[in-house]
Amino acid sequence: MRSGICPTGLSTAYTFLNRHLRTYTGHRSEEHLKKGFSFFALTIACALPSLGASTYAGSDTACFYGITDSSCTLTSSKSSIGIGTGGPLLAYTPGSFTAPATGGVIDLGTFNVNRELGAIEAGTFDIDVTFTAPLGAGGETYSATTLGAVVLGFGGVEITFDDPTTQVYTYPGGSFELSLPSSTILIGAGDSQDLCATITPLAAPEPASAAVVGGALALLALIRPRSRRPAQIKES
Repeated sequence: MRSGICPTGLSTAYTFLNRHLRTYTGHRSEEHLKKGFSFFALTIACALPSLGASTYAGSDTACFYGITDSSCTLTSSKSSIGIGTGGPLLAYTPGSFTAPATGGVIDLGTFNVNRELGAIEAGTFDIDVTFTAPLGAGGETYSATTLGAVVLGFGGVEITFDDPTTQVYTYPGGSFELSLPSSTILIGAGDSQDLCATITPLAAPEPASAAVVGGALALLALIRPRSRRPAQIKES
């Protein structure tokens, strides 16, 4: 036995509503119309939470702004920073990701710290995370400060993301949060570390449900039957 008050689907609501509208047309019964629209509004309101994302997918681009290079932009996707002959002190490799409708942890890309370079670097790391699914979610930019030194194979880099580390993405049908690490990431010389983030789906907004029900009631008011004239009493 199926529990709950939500109807099985929009097709059921359409059939029910259509039948009651025909009855209303034939018999001028306002009660049938009220039942039809009530059922239809209930179906839409129950279906709204299920309009959330069925999957999450996207990619990111990144850029460093450092002492030696302040001309980087996210569109150029320059993903390394550092000085010296041994190569960049810190590098980042962007990637793509997918996640189920329930959200969870995703891997955005990988940081790498050079083992041989003797350098000190302080700067800013920007990453733009863009979602291709759900459609319309778009992208948001996160920023972090970088600081580190590697000398003769010793040392490392600190990466600290600035507030807000959690941002909300909104799309038609719902919204979700994407959270980057709130604590400092420490990477030693010659090591690498994945940049992970967490997707948290948010509940469907209540105003949407209210709008659907309100729309149904407004439509009901527009097509209400005209009031019948009171019956005339014959004088004796």
